[in-house]
Amino acid sequence: MANPNIKRSSTVLPEPFNRLSILPDEVQDVYGGSSVQLLTYQLDDSDFDPFFGEHVDVNLNVENEGVEVEVNVENEDMQDEDEELQDKFSVENGDQANESDDSDYIPNDVYDVDDIDVDMRDYRVHIDEGVEDNNQQLEVGDDDHEVEMDNELFDSGRENINNSIFYVGQSFGSKKEVKELINEISVVNRRLIRVVKDERKRLRAVCWGDVLTTVAKVKNSDASSSMGKDKGPNMKHLGGRGKKANPEKHLCPWVLLVSWNSKSETWVVRTFVDEHICNQSRDIKACTATFLSKKLVDQLQENPRIPIRAVQEQMQRQFQVGVSTMKAFRAKSLAMSYIHGDFNSQYGRLRDYVDELKNKNPGSTVKIEVEPSTDPTSMERKFKRIYVCLGSLKQGFKEIGRDFLGLDGAFLKGPFPGQVLTAVGVDPNNGIYPLSYAIVDAENKNSWTWFLECIGEDLDMGRNSNFTFISDRQKGIIPAMSEVFPCAEHRYCLRHISENMKQTYRGKIYKDMLWKIATSTSVVHFDKEFDILKNINSEAASWLAKIPPKHWSRAHFSGRAVSDVLLNNMCEVMNAKIMDGRDKPIITLLEYIREYLMRRVVNVQKVIDRSAGLFTPYATKIFESNKKEASKYKISWNGEEHYQACGPHGSQYVVNMSQRTCTCRGWEITGIPCRHAVAAIWTKGQHEKTKIIPESFIHPVYSMESFKVYPINGMDMWQKSQIPTVITPPTYHKPIGRPRKARKRSTIELEDQRARKDAKSNVCGKCKKPGHNSRTCKGQEQN
Repeated sequence: MANPNIKRSSTVLPEPFNRLSILPDEVQDVYGGSSVQLLTYQLDDSDFDPFFGEHVDVNLNVENEGVEVEVNVENEDMQDEDEELQDKFSVENGDQANESDDSDYIPNDVYDVDDIDVDMRDYRVHIDEGVEDNNQQLEVGDDDHEVEMDNELFDSGRENINNSIFYVGQSFGSKKEVKELINEISVVNRRLIRVVKDERKRLRAVCWGDVLTTVAKVKNSDASSSMGKDKGPNMKHLGGRGKKANPEKHLCPWVLLVSWNSKSETWVVRTFVDEHICNQSRDIKACTATFLSKKLVDQLQENPRIPIRAVQEQMQRQFQVGVSTMKAFRAKSLAMSYIHGDFNSQYGRLRDYVDELKNKNPGSTVKIEVEPSTDPTSMERKFKRIYVCLGSLKQGFKEIGRDFLGLDGAFLKGPFPGQVLTAVGVDPNNGIYPLSYAIVDAENKNSWTWFLECIGEDLDMGRNSNFTFISDRQKGIIPAMSEVFPCAEHRYCLRHISENMKQTYRGKIYKDMLWKIATSTSVVHFDKEFDILKNINSEAASWLAKIPPKHWSRAHFSGRAVSDVLLNNMCEVMNAKIMDGRDKPIITLLEYIREYLMRRVVNVQKVIDRSAGLFTPYATKIFESNKKEASKYKISWNGEEHYQACGPHGSQYVVNMSQRTCTCRGWEITGIPCRHAVAAIWTKGQHEKTKIIPESFIHPVYSMESFKVYPINGMDMWQKSQIPTVITPPTYHKPIGRPRKARKRSTIELEDQRARKDAKSNVCGKCKKPGHNSRTCKGQEQN
């Protein structure tokens, strides 16, 4: 008979408490075999309160608009008998009931029954354990019984990733989030969890771990007794795992079922059994290189040079799983790609980067060249090369006024071949002054010609310019220089000349003679040292004479560059500073160079702030040394602008004050008065009876001034370029063999390395005697 007190209004109960249920197999007859009648009713909020559990024997199944409820109602006689017993007990024990903490508790021996066996796995499937762990204080209204909760705790299942726990009713925004949490649980718990069903609206994951035979038999027997006679001993349908071809395998009860909820448009956990009887394993398939790479991103941002072996050991200690060396290498490579970006995709943002760079650094020159397209209608263009000259560096170079640049190239280490070309000058403190840089496809005549033309346009140099360059005689640079600037002075790096000479004429004497010849500042001294080399080895002198001395001897240099540099060290320093960026994507590489230039300018400014006087520390140091030596010379004046300087060992030179030259050519080449000129300046002041400051004769290129490089926004702040075409990566043909990342060492470097190794005497670890090691020790007695 239906209970007339139950209302029949249609109301949908709030999530996630509209699915509380008790399995039919667990329904017990607590009234001594009395018959049970199953009726279906519609309840409203006042009849059912999920937080206080007033209706225990209720099975809620959500329909379209209401809640279909199955209520177990006893016969009327039993209900009447219960009411009489309750009234009688309340009268006799009214005082005690008022003092009790729980007024709803009524002790009655009639209802005392024996404990029943309940399968806790089924309990966990239908009970939301995560809600109880939150320990939230629920505020229930007096009238409407409304519950105020913190919605942030129920927004998404991503909140529980750190705890690696699923719960029924948990929602996810996408299937990808579910799989990531499954992999997280699998690795953290070291369980072989596998996704066995991955459909458009359903996802099922089970544990495939190995189970001990004894444990499996015990679980089998317990499950068989609790499931009843209808369920066989093989448990083919236990836990929603589906039918299995081999029932003896994969007996671990852990199972997860997630399905798509079209109403809320989220993925909801429908079934979850959080119980493992399998053994933990160190061979977890979910512990992939992709999974490990996400754990390494933060660490690699702080220390990108961490060794592969250290990555391997750290991951094994953290997760207690096996990680191979190759997996650690792939994980680090993926993490670095997350940090620095993708090689292919950055070519598509190259035009956006150029616009941002020009906007933040006014006056900058950035040129991009692409390969000609065979299809005019195509919107894609293959990248060929890019040239960058920042506006502040361009302005500062012009203000310095030193017409001198070093040229060099360095290969890229990434998946796309290419070269980084750099043009580096000398700043007033004799340090490096990077002017421009470019990324080209190869180091050849075409690339060098294009690079020199771009430099000429930025510095307003014509074809007949008398500019001075220095290079290592790279492939294609000499014909390119002759074509673009035929009147320019082209110096050759003396170090590379020495390396080439050492291949045929070995010995320290040839190296010393070469440096004596090159550092001679006058033609007379040059000829004198060259004759000495002829007497030592005429063939070596003939080999050196094939290289015109105007390219490598100070005696034949003009004074237009205001520098006596013989080495292309400024470019070598620049290449060393950007070496760590040459294996990164193109935009990351360009930003690496720009950030270094920005830091370099700041360091120069710090030096300027610490310096006293009008000139740089380098110029001041050289000039102070020349003033000490000038006191050793005797000056004779001819009454005009010529002075004769006589010094020790019979040396004698002529100084021309009007032209600011000396026959030693030191003043003319460097721009700093030599010791002969300093002595002549002092004499000039004595004869004219005026106070002459010697520092006023120093060339203005040594004055201190700097120009700032400005930062730019991140990639997510760049505006989209208005150019419709998209730049794609250049064509890459993979070469044979392992990619080369280390440069080829020169002959001089290899011999110097061997010399240092030979000079270091080996000491035996056993007998403590030099000349051998512990492996070749013959048992010599220790002194």
